[in-house]
Amino acid sequence: MMTIRSLRRGWPFFAVLGFVLLAPGSALAQYGYPPPYPSYGTSGNGPPLDRSGLYLGLGAFGDGVINQANSATSFLTSGAGYDLMLGFRLSPNFALELGLGQGFHNTVTDAWGDTVDYLALNQFTVDAKLILPGLGGPLQPFVQGGVGFYVLSDAYSSEIASGGGFQLGGGLDFWLNPWWSVGGRLLYHGIQFTSFIEPQINRSNSPFLSTVSLEFNAQIHF
Repeated sequence: MMTIRSLRRGWPFFAVLGFVLLAPGSALAQYGYPPPYPSYGTSGNGPPLDRSGLYLGLGAFGDGVINQANSATSFLTSGAGYDLMLGFRLSPNFALELGLGQGFHNTVTDAWGDTVDYLALNQFTVDAKLILPGLGGPLQPFVQGGVGFYVLSDAYSSEIASGGGFQLGGGLDFWLNPWWSVGGRLLYHGIQFTSFIEPQINRSNSPFLSTVSLEFNAQIHF
């Protein structure tokens, strides 16, 4: 079973995979597109903005818990976290994206305001991203959906529960230049945890967690 420790060991995978894909990704992006930039649109005042190929991103999000089905008690509060993404634009309207994120919930602070305990909701996701036509220029709306593996752990990285889930939503990207873009997205997450013991009642169950996250991110395109 994949654990929080195995997820953390997977961080180097993103870095290695990025370097492996960078060279062939650049060549693939150039195929069929005139120099100097492989593109799907123009900025009007300079080189094309919207490009194919590999991209990396970093985002920050707030995560609101909206439902905790099949649970006798509310075990998770709303929180916030960060997300890393590695994607590849395959066509003008389609991209694949891997995500690795961590949200912090149920924070406990001491008398000085320092966080001394929390629960972490870790996620490894694979999404398909459909870029929508319509706005033109640097603004680019999209919808996305995919599946993921989620791990709930404590502040000491001990796994409490894990399970599969899915995410679905959409957002908007704004291209600053041919290399950088910023964006935001709103995603629903549905997570089916495997059986775990709720300490308040000492009873095992398999809760289904529903959350909605609002994220803002920055991306670099190769």
